[in-house]
Amino acid sequence: RTVALLRRDDESGVAPPPPSADDIATLVDQARAGGLDVELRTRGDLGGLPPSVGVALYRVAQEAVGNAARHAPRASTVLGIEVGDGRATLVAETRGATRDRPGGEVERPGYGLVGMRERATALGGELAAGPTPEGWRVTCRLPLDGAERVPAGELRER
Repeated sequence: RTVALLRRDDESGVAPPPPSADDIATLVDQARAGGLDVELRTRGDLGGLPPSVGVALYRVAQEAVGNAARHAPRASTVLGIEVGDGRATLVAETRGATRDRPGGEVERPGYGLVGMRERATALGGELAAGPTPEGWRVTCRLPLDGAERVPAGELRER
């Protein structure tokens, strides 16, 4: 992001705003345009979320959709987000065949999963991710009341 800012032509020096939960619809549209079968279902007011929760939800959704594109490009993914009862919940469920790794390729640790879990934990939430009989599921729950207790610099976009 810093390099992109330094290469900007307008010389304004103003970084773009961090993404929010409202931007997830655009993320899904872009994934669809790239050929991924993904559906977004929302319930509640995503626009009223604390900024730290909005950024975290966006990044978790981005990683979940990216993982579906990399590991299960022919599968279908439903991305559900619900806001209510003092929390925001995101569930990304991918159903269908996953790509086989070429023979001999070793599975690398998933830093994306680690990053999603760290984001959730920093806000007092939780994240679970793993295989299901039909594919893969990511579930992230974030409390809304404790979101602003995180020190301001902790969740800045980098």
